[in-house]
Amino acid sequence: MEKILLDAGPSERGWHQFESAARCLRLWAWRHKGDMPFKMSEPLVKGSLLHIGLAHYYQLKKTPDANYYTPFEAVGVLAKREADATHDMHEKILWANFVPLICTAIEEYARYYMDCSWKVLEVERELRAHIPKRPGSNETFLFTQRADLIVEDAHGFKWIVDHKSCYRITSKTLRQHILSGQFLGYHVSGRKMYGKQFGGLILNRVKLSDPFDFDRCTLEPAPAAAAGFVKMLQQTEQHLDSYVHLDNPMDYPPVFSEQVCFGKYGQCPAFELCRWGKE
Repeated sequence: MEKILLDAGPSERGWHQFESAARCLRLWAWRHKGDMPFKMSEPLVKGSLLHIGLAHYYQLKKTPDANYYTPFEAVGVLAKREADATHDMHEKILWANFVPLICTAIEEYARYYMDCSWKVLEVERELRAHIPKRPGSNETFLFTQRADLIVEDAHGFKWIVDHKSCYRITSKTLRQHILSGQFLGYHVSGRKMYGKQFGGLILNRVKLSDPFDFDRCTLEPAPAAAAGFVKMLQQTEQHLDSYVHLDNPMDYPPVFSEQVCFGKYGQCPAFELCRWGKE
């Protein structure tokens, strides 16, 4: 019987699509209406391999007799599949080169958390919500998220756990996630699913630079932001509806801003397209 590889990739219509539309509708259009290629970077490759490895680590804890790949096998299978699928030689090399690093990190992770008492409830569960486009409307839109892990602690509280790969572990880097739509969405979903038994969100950080290090922290709450999260999704969807009939990404409104067009991770992937046009 062929072994099973979990899906640890993006959900069907997740936060990144809404974030892209809220940040710059033209960027959303280049990604969803144009043919702008999606470039894999070193952090993205490392993160993808770590996620698939940890997904299989926890799935086998939940169902040890099931026919899933081991974490190390899953890392290798995903790396080969993605390397075979791309024509970019640099990306092929990235997928191949980081397999040993990620396998060692997962081995160290398993040793570090050997005595963890978490009960695994869900692994890579896609959370789906059909949200009214306007309050009281029968017309809805889809919002999805893929929760890396859902666990129950020794006191019966349920937690949504998000795996994060990083170069260093500091308290300062946690604050950037407090107002992240990804985590606000998890908070809303967790409350809806588990009510008073929902403990909150845990960032499961794995430092991939030598020496490896590990940290689990609960994310500070943002009750006002969580209360307005669905309304924000509705407003973004309404804004998107105003332009979604257009086929040419250049007809979508841009946001010419130093913060958007050239942010902390470098220039926007559509930077040259907006600068010069497609031709």
